[in-house]
Formats: sequence, C-alpha cells, structure tokens
Amino acid sequence: MERKNLLRLAFLLYVAYLLFNAGHLVAGQIQPPQTFIGHTIGEDYKVSRYEKIREYFQHVGTNSHRVNVRKIGLTTEGREMVIAEITHDAAPEQIQQAMADQMKIADPRLIKDQEDEQNLIANAKVVVLVNCNLHSTELASSQMAMELLYNLATETSPEIQEILKRTIIVLIPSANPDGLNKVIDWYERSLGKPWEGTGMPWLYQKYAGHDNNRDWFMLNLKETRLETKVIYTEWLPNIIYDIHQMGNSGARFFVPPFFDPKNPNVHPLNDHMMLIIGGHMAAELTREGKKGILNSAMYDNWWQGGFRTSAYRHNITGILTEAASVLIASPVFQRKSDLRGSTRGMPDYAIATNFPDPWPGGWWRLRDIVDYEKIACMSLFSLAARYHDLFISNKIKLGRDAIERGKTEPPFAWLVPPDQYDARTTTEMLSILHATGVEVHQAEEEFLADSVHYPAGTYILYCSQPYRSHLNDMMERQEYPNRSYYQGGPPEAPYDMAGWTLPLQMGVRSVSVYQPFESRSRKLEAVTLPQGKVIELPQKAGGYVLKAGSNDNYRLINRLFKAGIAFQLISLPDQWKDKTGMEMPYGSLFIPDVNNVVKAAPKLLEGISTSLSGVQQPYSQVKAACIGILPPRLGLYQPWTASIDEGWTRLVLDNFEFAYTSLHNAEIRAGNLRNRYDCLILPSVGPGSIIKGRAVDTTEPQYVGGIGSEGIIMLQNFVRDGGTLICIDNSCNLPIEYFNIPVRNVISNKTSKEFFCPGSILRIWVDNTHPVGYGTPEWISGYFARSQAFELIEASENENNDHRGIEVRFPARVVARYSDTVLLESGWIRGKELIMDKPAIVEVQYGRGKIILFGFRVQHRGQSHGTFRLLFNAILFSAIGPIS
Repeated sequence: MERKNLLRLAFLLYVAYLLFNAGHLVAGQIQPPQTFIGHTIGEDYKVSRYEKIREYFQHVGTNSHRVNVRKIGLTTEGREMVIAEITHDAAPEQIQQAMADQMKIADPRLIKDQEDEQNLIANAKVVVLVNCNLHSTELASSQMAMELLYNLATETSPEIQEILKRTIIVLIPSANPDGLNKVIDWYERSLGKPWEGTGMPWLYQKYAGHDNNRDWFMLNLKETRLETKVIYTEWLPNIIYDIHQMGNSGARFFVPPFFDPKNPNVHPLNDHMMLIIGGHMAAELTREGKKGILNSAMYDNWWQGGFRTSAYRHNITGILTEAASVLIASPVFQRKSDLRGSTRGMPDYAIATNFPDPWPGGWWRLRDIVDYEKIACMSLFSLAARYHDLFISNKIKLGRDAIERGKTEPPFAWLVPPDQYDARTTTEMLSILHATGVEVHQAEEEFLADSVHYPAGTYILYCSQPYRSHLNDMMERQEYPNRSYYQGGPPEAPYDMAGWTLPLQMGVRSVSVYQPFESRSRKLEAVTLPQGKVIELPQKAGGYVLKAGSNDNYRLINRLFKAGIAFQLISLPDQWKDKTGMEMPYGSLFIPDVNNVVKAAPKLLEGISTSLSGVQQPYSQVKAACIGILPPRLGLYQPWTASIDEGWTRLVLDNFEFAYTSLHNAEIRAGNLRNRYDCLILPSVGPGSIIKGRAVDTTEPQYVGGIGSEGIIMLQNFVRDGGTLICIDNSCNLPIEYFNIPVRNVISNKTSKEFFCPGSILRIWVDNTHPVGYGTPEWISGYFARSQAFELIEASENENNDHRGIEVRFPARVVARYSDTVLLESGWIRGKELIMDKPAIVEVQYGRGKIILFGFRVQHRGQSHGTFRLLFNAILFSAIGPIS
C-alpha cells in the first residue's frame, strides 16, 4: 500500500512538473534570459553587451536541438559574430539539406522538373533572416533577440510548433557588435548627466557609423561582407527582416508598405508581399493593444545600398520596421501635444488611413520597443509558416521571371571590355557584383554585339540570370522622378540617394547590349585581381617606371615611402619622351633605385596589380623631366560630432595604406601645425560645426566646442607657412567664409526650388596637367550630394586694381569644372544651369601654401573609386618639391 502511494505521489509530481512546464521544452537545461543576464529584457537603464548576448546564444545552442549557433567571422575590431539557425531539428545534415533546397528555389534553372518543383513548394522550409541592431544606438532588438531565441527554443505551443515545422529562422543578434559595446559604454558613462543617452563623440561603427546601412552593394565593411555571404551564398532567404528604431516625435512603429517613389527594378510581386506582411504585423500589434502603427510614410522604395533595399533586387522580400526610440535604455515621457507629423506621408499627428490608431502619449520605455518588435517577429514567422507554399512559389517565380525577361527584353547583357583605364578597379567592381550573387562570364573568343566587335577577355554579365534586377540596378543610369511637395513647390527629397550607377562611380567603362547576340564564354567561379610584376629589360635597367592612372599606384607609393625607396614624379612628359622615346602621362613614377626595387619587389607588389617596367636611361638623363617627392605628413581632422564623412575618409586612406594622424579641436587650437604636418584634410563638415562643435551640456566637457576663432587663425597660419589644406564638400565653405580667398560658392544661398541635386552623379572635366589631376581621365563622373560649385573672383572685379585685392594676393586656379553640356549622368538635378561650367575643384595659393577645394565627394562612402586619385594626388601635392 505504501509503495502504491509512493508511486501515485511520484506520478502526481511528474504531472505537476509537466503542467508547470507545459509551454516549454528542456526548461531545466536552458535558462531564461533574465536569469542568465541578471535582469529583465527591456528593463529601464539595463542593457547587455555583445559578449553576454553571444554567450547566451551559445548557451541555448548547446542545450537545444532546435538551435544551431555558429560563428561567421570577425568584425572590424576583431569580435566574433554569431548567428542562430532555428528550426524543429537544427542538426547539421538538416541545415545542409535546407540550404540545398534554397539554392534551387533561388535559381529555378536547378529545378529538375515539375515534380521537383512541387516537392519544394510542399516540403521546403521558408527561410526568414532577422537582422538586429544594425544601427548600434537602436539596441532594443539586440536585447529582444535573446527573449525571442528562448521562446523559439523552449515553447511547445501550436504556433511555435507550426513555425518550427515550416520555417528556418536565421537570427543575427547584432549586425554591429563593435558599435553595440561602444554605445553601451557611453550610455553607462552618461547616466545621470544632462546628455543621458546622447552625445557620443565618435562613430559607433569604426568607419561608417550610421552609414553601415548604406554599404550593401559596395561591401566595404567586414560586417557587410560576412552577412552578404550568409545571405547570397549560404541561405538565400525568402524573407529578410531588418529591425530599426527612429526618432520618437511621432508614430510608435512603422511597418511596410513604403512611401513613393518605387524603383522599377523591384518586381511588383515583391511590393505586394511587403504589403501583406506589413498589414499582418499591424493587425497583430493592434490586436495586442499596441497603438501608433504607421505605414506608407517616410521610408521609400527607390534607393539602393540598404540592407532591405539590396535584397529586393535579389528576389527577397525585404521588411523594415522602425520603432520610436528611447534614450538608449532610459525611458522618456511624452505629452500628446509634443507629438507631430513628418514631411512624407504623415503631415500631421492625427488619425489617417495609414495611421488609424495614434498613440496618446505617456511613458515610452525600452520594454515597449521590445514588445512591439517581438510581436512583429512572431507575426512574420506565423505568416511565413502558414503560407509557406506561397512564399516559396513566389521566390521561384521571381527568379524565373528574371531569367525569362533577360532572354526577351533589353538589355540582354552588360559588357565590360578589357581595355580599361584602371584594370584593378575594374576587377574590383566585378568582384563586388559576384559577391552579391551576380553571375560573371568571360569571353573566350572575339564576338559581335550590337554590330560592335569585342575581344576575347571581355567580361559578360548576361541579364538572363536570377538577380537580373540587381545587375541592372547597379549598371544602368538612374532617372529619379521629378517630385515636389505640391505643384510648383520645392522638391521632395529622396530618402537617400537618387543615383548610384556603379561603373560611373568606379570609373569603369561598360556597355549595354540591346540585341540578342552569341558568344563563347565561361562562367567564372571567382573574379581574380590582376597581379603586379616587374618587367625587366634584356640589359640592366637604369630605373623603373610606373604609368599613372591606376589606383593601385598609390598603394605602391605608400609602400615605397615605408621601405625608404626614393622615387620621382614625371612632371614634364614631353621632356621625358625626348629623353626616352616613351610616352608617359603626368604623374607617372620613375624609381632610380634599381637594386632595392628588385630586392623588395615581392613585398612591394603583394596583392596589387601595378607593374614596374624597366627603362634603359639612368636618373641623370631624365632628371629634368621629374620632380621630387617626400612622404607627406598627413593629418585628418576628426571632430567630436562623429562625422560619417570623416569615417569614410579614414577607410579610404587605410585601404590605400596612407599614413596619417587624426587630429582634434584642441590640437588645432594649440597651433604650430606646420611643424608637424604637410597636409591637413577637413572632411565634409559644415563651418558652423567645425567652429562651434558640440554645445555645453550635450556631451562630456572635454568634447564640447569646436576649433573656435583661434583655430581658424591657426589653420590660416598653417597654410601661410607652406602647408596644404584639403577641404571636401561642406568644409570648403570654411576657407571661403573665413580666409578671404577669391572664391565664391555659387549655390550656398539658393533655395531648393532654385537648385537641388541630392545624391547624384555629374559629369566633370579635369585638368590632368595639374598635380591634383595627375593620372586622371579628362572627363570623370563625380558624386554630388547637395554639394558645392564655385566661382572665381576675377581681377576685373577689383575696380582700383588694388595690389592687395584677394585675387592678387591669393591667386586661384581651376582644376576641374562641371560639364557645360551633358551634366547629369545618374540621379536628379534641378537648376543645373547654375552650376554648368562652374569650377568643381579649385587650388588657391595662400601665402607659401595652398588650399584645395573639392566641391564634391571625391571619396563618397568608399564607393567613388573613379575620383579617389584626386584626393590622393592632393595629399602628395603637399610634399612635392625640387629634386635634391
């Protein structure tokens, strides 16, 4: 009897245990996140750093057969990025099978027959990739990811079971782990201060800051490249969901659909699927009592380069949500009277068809954001699971439509001929396209296309391929719609760029083919970069020459500086030709140190395409054609306002191996700059920001203020004493306004109705006999992002011919002009006549030094390879001098 009672008691305890854990699986092994990290997810003032989040993900992955956690590589600053792959059985063989299925779904040419296709539609899983915390100050999703992972790993509800059966969730807890930690470190320093949750004086991504969501076709950043491999090589998802936060002055949560304009390269089926998903999210949020849901406003469906926007062109349904922010993790209280509308799609904070249930105001907390985001995730997962056959068949159709349209309508292909101005940059462009899934072929023999002969070796990008939309969007010239806020009113600005044509930005010649053609070509598994070499003479060389024109030349120049191997620039090509019989453009290199070049060649040329050619003449015979150059002592101004343009400038300088020092306000104010620097770069920062910087009580005291009036004087002294001041875009207005130079900005006081050119590519003429233009084609494409155009003050304007007139004291020379005929190449411009034939780059002599004004972004987001050499030349120009 006692034994029966004991058995009954044991049975009752077992039933109680099952009831207690009814909603969870292996709950004793997997700790809930609040236990693991020591606080509730979304708790006020409490946030977890990336290492703790990664540790929790690994804990769950170790203890759940539903979750596979794996490393995908190192971030910019060396942290290990992880992702979680979540499904009913995340065993390696199941993951590999799912990836194989996705390969077929993404490329219908791999589907054997109708039976194979129907099997995929019925049985393959919908892959949903969730990208959290791309923007590091928007950190709620990184915290929410732990709770979401726990629920998916442990719950056994019918909803979870359906999700696990029909989908694979690829969960990225933070797309910028470096920045997450930086933001948290600063936030904890700021607690209790007037600037709590704000005022961080540096970028949260080492190079890009907020622009890390502008890198998804260019792949400059390590994190972008790691996730791109996951998306376009490994998982090829059906849906991606990018979770963001926005300002908190209006709606609480944005969901698709998006605002106009729509990019014509995005398949309409994708637009409709975004509408369905966004509507489902909004309905679920409303059912859960969440207010302030907005759609069809602010964020448009035109631009390229964002996480979700690049995905559209790859037949992936891309979803963006934006939650109203708090002060990192500090709650905010907002009265309804404080809330307002925005300019696009939400003119007022009032009930509307796209904003049916406004939030009434009150406290807004980190936990609120977590709840909204988690509901949206579960809504998406449930929809994907329930309509798995729709999402799979739609992706197959998108790929198939792209392949068929590439066979039946122009362009049929894009050609990249081998006779390029810069072979390395050309292969870099092709390599970028290849990394994002574009198929690249190379002709094995001569062929005819549109009645033009092309040689063997020509790269062929056939449009009959699954990612035709992305290929065309990268290669074609954009024509942004001419939109106004109202008829006859000011222009309605695009959300980001209006044009981005990759060959134009990179200075690569490409040709579209408008008639079907035949060629014998092979598909490339990888695009290999050309390798540099030393081309010897039969007899002993008197030196080596390097033809100007390739961006790789500057890597070699910086390696020569580092190795202590002297060289000269060819500044008089006619004299060079007289002495050698060789034609060399301005800015080519002559290296007389034959023995050291031969010894150092393997290291000098490692990973670069530059080739050194031996010449018979020794230095003594060509001396008159050359000018000496020393390693420039370079400084890059880094304001405490976290300038994104400064970050991109650093990336470009680092990629091309320039040695430089970051200098700040205090060092400029201290003066004696010429003792330490030959050249200073001011990135695109407005004069007011440079001079005034951050206000008191907006950041820590040591980061308050700018260079002030004393800094202006010290910069003037630096140039007068022989230094070179390089100004990019907005910073050009500092010397124009404060140095009294004979240059005007012709558009500085124009309204947007008079002149407007947002993120577009313009045609520019360059004087390539000027040292800043060395090695540059006569005509280039420059990136103009609400940039500058100049006008010189001529001597005739000085009525009394005063020898102290600024045009006499500070003579100026035009280095480049905006085209006077065809100006816009890609994007949108209003009022073009105001800048046609106006100077785009100007050199001003100022005392013994010089000021170089770049009116446009020569290093735009690390994308504009075709104009990098202008910046590099200006740096080297600071150290050019007579030969010793």
